[in-house]
Amino acid sequence: MSRLSHNCGRWLPGFLFLKSSLEPRRLGGIRASSASVEGFALIDVLVGLALVGVISSLMIVFLGQARTMMRIEKAIEMQMEVDAASRFLETAISHAEALPLSKSSPDNVIYLSGEPARIEFNGVQAIGFSSSALREISVSLGSEDSRAENFLAIFQKPRRGNETGSSTASEPVRLIAGVTAIKFEYLDNSAGPSSWSDKWSAQRRLPTAVRFTISVDRDGATYSSAGFARLELADTQARSTN
Repeated sequence: MSRLSHNCGRWLPGFLFLKSSLEPRRLGGIRASSASVEGFALIDVLVGLALVGVISSLMIVFLGQARTMMRIEKAIEMQMEVDAASRFLETAISHAEALPLSKSSPDNVIYLSGEPARIEFNGVQAIGFSSSALREISVSLGSEDSRAENFLAIFQKPRRGNETGSSTASEPVRLIAGVTAIKFEYLDNSAGPSSWSDKWSAQRRLPTAVRFTISVDRDGATYSSAGFARLELADTQARSTN
């Protein structure tokens, strides 16, 4: 028993020293492991933030391109609408008839009355799908009130042959809205060199051609279209005169 006590007394200091020397290392290992885990978590956050930044940049570029394409598409559609209005006027004016207007008198027979922003003439217009009728057509700017935007309006009056006198005009038909300006010019080549004028009131004659420009303001942008109509009956009149 005394020998066992002696041996325990001899081993105990070494065991305590070994225990004390191992414990700091174990704690140090635990701390190093925790630090490494925290480091990986921080790296993951930084990588995630970088990916979010890259994706956000790509989305901003994509949205900017999408807005640009939408603006371009809208501008093309608006320009097509203005061009369609010009083509309609070209067709209508080119088929003007050599018939007196309702405001004509026996001493002043006018086939076409033209001003810089207004034109009046007789023409055959389609009525429904399978019929047509003679109408006195007037094209000018219209507006419902002073605060509303202007629109290009077409007025039509029923006509019967060469009859003159007052007749009731129909309600204006809107051809295109947002019109800021329209300008007509008339070509006269009956005598001497051909010349363009901003008015037409010649008796018993149609102008050789009519050219015009339509300007439309829509969403802060301005669109314009030019038209040219050669009157078919004007050539017939010129040949019969010669």
